[in-house]
Amino acid sequence: MPTDSTLWDSGRGSVAGFGVRRQRKHPTFCLKCSVNGRQRWLTIGRYGSPWTVDQARTEAKRLLGLIAAGEDPAASRDRPKPPTVGDLCDRYMEVAEAGAILTRFNRPKKKSTLSIDRGRIDRHIKPLIGSEALPNIDGRAVKRLIEDITVGKTKAQVKTKPRGRANVTGGAATAARVADLLSGIMTWAMDEGFIDRNPVHKVRRFRSEAKQRFLDAAELRRLGKVLDSGKDAKGKSIHPYALAIVKLLCLTGCRIGEIAGLRWTELDVPLSCLRLADTKTGKSLRPFGAAALSVFKEQRRIAGKSFVFPGSKGNAAYQGIGKEAQRIFEAAEVENATPHCLRHTFASFASTLGYSDGTIAGLLGHKGRGVTSRYVHLPDKALASAAEAVSADIDAALSGVDAGTAAALPIGDA
Repeated sequence: MPTDSTLWDSGRGSVAGFGVRRQRKHPTFCLKCSVNGRQRWLTIGRYGSPWTVDQARTEAKRLLGLIAAGEDPAASRDRPKPPTVGDLCDRYMEVAEAGAILTRFNRPKKKSTLSIDRGRIDRHIKPLIGSEALPNIDGRAVKRLIEDITVGKTKAQVKTKPRGRANVTGGAATAARVADLLSGIMTWAMDEGFIDRNPVHKVRRFRSEAKQRFLDAAELRRLGKVLDSGKDAKGKSIHPYALAIVKLLCLTGCRIGEIAGLRWTELDVPLSCLRLADTKTGKSLRPFGAAALSVFKEQRRIAGKSFVFPGSKGNAAYQGIGKEAQRIFEAAEVENATPHCLRHTFASFASTLGYSDGTIAGLLGHKGRGVTSRYVHLPDKALASAAEAVSADIDAALSGVDAGTAAALPIGDA
């Protein structure tokens, strides 16, 4: 076939305007047609694999059908492709890491939260639907995503650090959290004008009941013995920072990150309170009792370290509390417990002593309106007195003394 020549389709079943055109080295299937009164040449594809004569002829018929319907195939071809779900996730994370995605407390997402989000995107969303065009994602696609994660299709062993590995297991709870993240991404996409509706809305997913696990007096007594001995079930020593952190979690009701990541600048010993600069709900002022104060006073400040419980390398916080806490619980024969259960335990003791929900919320650092907000921003003697009473009662339980005998409830706060 000579250069700059066209071989037209002919014979039975031929398509008018369809042919093979050779302008350079390789012949190309094309379609000569009229679009909106103007003559146009539409390129179908290069002659040969993957375009056979029959495939190219079928494509020519499809293009002629679009023209008959009033569309311009060339304009549709040149229109930018819609972003994929993977593209959207990357853009979302870029904006989130810049601090432009706010939580329900109207604060930028923390670095730890962003790391979890990135893991869920890379390990679940992208492998399953990352290559899908955004307009193609509907409720059925989201439902399939949830089902695939639930049955373990994304199960894998992922290398995270030179010596670290992540065990991606999937399951119903993981699927629900991934769906919640995807819903947040889609809501942001709606605000940005990428889509008109959130396809995750109204898609049913697993919802676990809120954990109400807290330690009873017997469990606290066993826990106290382990904290005093400093030995695990095999008689091996437990890191002293872990022992102190677990005890402070019992006595203060703080979140694990608030104690493990506590800085010396946030510890106000003279006023027996924590001035936390960055918590889940923002800045928070938490009074604590004498039992917690004695634990804080036992800690020694190390030059060049800004954390009360510093790590071994650089100016960083101690990172071993997760594994060490489990060793402590196992030695105390406290089953199905996590450090967060100690926060529930603190709240349970406060409730048993008769303190109001507002006072308990203030002790725990919950953000809200009314009495809770006043406690968070302007703590008074009533809240400090409550912190002393609750921590003294828990300290007594850790020591094996009957709860309720170590502190008296102030009049008027029941």
